Amino acid sequence: MFSIVIPLYNKEQSVTNTLQSVLNQTFTEFEVVIVNDGSTDNSVEKVEAFNDPRIRLIHQANAGVSAARNKGIKEANYEWIAFLDADDLWMEDHLSTLNEMIENYPDHKAFCNSYLLSSKRSNLSLDNDEVKIIDDYFVEAIKYHFFWTGVVCLHKSLFEKVGYFNTKLSRGEDLDVWMRIGRYYSIIWRNRITAIYNQETENKATKKKTNLENSIVFYLDFKSKNRNEIKYIKQIVIGKIKSLLYQKEFKSAMKLCLKYNIKLL
Repeated sequence: MFSIVIPLYNKEQSVTNTLQSVLNQTFTEFEVVIVNDGSTDNSVEKVEAFNDPRIRLIHQANAGVSAARNKGIKEANYEWIAFLDADDLWMEDHLSTLNEMIENYPDHKAFCNSYLLSSKRSNLSLDNDEVKIIDDYFVEAIKYHFFWTGVVCLHKSLFEKVGYFNTKLSRGEDLDVWMRIGRYYSIIWRNRITAIYNQETENKATKKKTNLENSIVFYLDFKSKNRNEIKYIKQIVIGKIKSLLYQKEFKSAMKLCLKYNIKLL
């Protein structure tokens, strides 16, 4: 059985569709742990409109997405944790696909399916249903961001080893955890698209001006890392600098260049 952790903050326009996509799952043995992170809109009312005993709504004062996910993990009743943000969507076979992989690879603790961007641009060249054991997260993550929050499923005991989401971070907090997982665990990945990453919804963190002090990109280091991890970290930093320049956030871009001794010319 799965515990589905959904952090909720001001998603009244999206959360109904998100929850409906969960309730439409063909695999029905799950609970939904929704952590309301101090929403000030009608998000809670949208959730309360659902009459399903599998849904649990937990409230906390606004503390950020990392704290909300951590609360959901600790409140989870089942050993397998699946994540979904309150504006993204699952296809009907998402949980059944994960369950099949878990049964086929009983010695593993980290799984993921594949996903589609809402712009319809897939990260994959072909949805061919391949199953792959990824022994080096960093080698694969350099190619593309395959381990996205909305398709990840993790055994609850894994967090005792790698730790929880860093509550100081509101951007890249998921990458921070995935990197820690990648240092210790292999990942079972399936090239079956079962989720949609919604890029154009209300209150999206990626639409806000960057605060580097709340971003993982400001706290990366190269000490005691192997070659693949160093290459991956460099890619994240350079990618962020390019993004900041594109968004004309020149001060933040320069701050990162100075921190990591990167020359633009």
